[in-house]
Amino acid sequence: MKDRDLYELFNEIEIDEKEFKEVEVTDIDRAKVKKAVKASVYKKRKMSWKTKAASAVAVCVLSVGMLGAAFPATAGNIPIIGDIFRFVDNNGTFDNYKEYSSALNLTEESNGIQITINDAIYDGKTVSVTYTMKSEQDLGEQPSLGGFLDIKGTSGIAGSSAITKVGEHEYVGLITASKIDGADMDQAKVNWNIGNITTDSHDYIKGKWKFAFSLDAAEQLVQQVGKNTARNGVEVAIDKLSISPMSFVVYFNQIVSKEVTDKWNRADVDIEIKDDLGNEYPGVHNGGKGDGQNNFSWSKTFKKLDPNATKLVITPHVSLYEYTSENFGGVEIDENGNETEISIPTKEGKGREEFTLDEIVIELEK
Repeated sequence: MKDRDLYELFNEIEIDEKEFKEVEVTDIDRAKVKKAVKASVYKKRKMSWKTKAASAVAVCVLSVGMLGAAFPATAGNIPIIGDIFRFVDNNGTFDNYKEYSSALNLTEESNGIQITINDAIYDGKTVSVTYTMKSEQDLGEQPSLGGFLDIKGTSGIAGSSAITKVGEHEYVGLITASKIDGADMDQAKVNWNIGNITTDSHDYIKGKWKFAFSLDAAEQLVQQVGKNTARNGVEVAIDKLSISPMSFVVYFNQIVSKEVTDKWNRADVDIEIKDDLGNEYPGVHNGGKGDGQNNFSWSKTFKKLDPNATKLVITPHVSLYEYTSENFGGVEIDENGNETEISIPTKEGKGREEFTLDEIVIELEK
């Protein structure tokens, strides 16, 4: 669907403009609205035209009043993205990263595609990198890059990646890598070797885009916690907090009883956080490591801490579930290239069971 089609859809919808209040917005906000609209329209499911239009309006219900004449009539004039952290981030975790990041401006070009690392930051746990990509050909709405960030000195890394089309043959993205193993480091030495790019239509473009750089860790205040809560055979222990100027990281462990492990294929824990001022903090997972018996050490990064907060309230949520063809399986490939389907282990627990543990309250050190 071309950009002009979005406006054809909007023109068919009756909206009372008196219901909306016009306010000033930034270029980032304008770009985010278009990103949300396009994401809703490009969902890979069958929808009628009217359903697509309603979905688009639901995502940007304030767009008519907020953007007014400032929203470009052609929708092709995307503003220059000055803060890719905020633009690509979906929940606000990275809102303050640009301010504390380092501008690298490293560029590599191969096979008609130019990739530039714009900004990067290392919080002592996670390296986060923003980039822009320009291509001589259209790569689709969300191409994928074949290459992960590698942090020297750690044997285990978890990460995430997001990319968005912002113009004709132009893209912006955010990629992260979190240390799972290895000692704490005041500096991260990072390699990012991209060997291919896959388009939406599954075209495979080979190339060589190689980056190497170092990042000093942001200033951190580490607070030991040592508090726990348990229920139904699952215990969650908060190990420590690491607070930096742009975010904070919570390190926690899940300890699962043998009775639970014998019954269920998998146990997962997530945590939600609010403070004594009523702020709720969005966050992103950094991965973790386990012992094969559903005992894991996790970490999660949250949005910048309110400096006036004196307490954090942590609520752990537990999910117990069985393995199915949708969440487990695949194939194993031997040295001769032969594929063998991985069998799904069965246990007594069926479906999914979810419950919440008691809150853990942490007094913040000042």
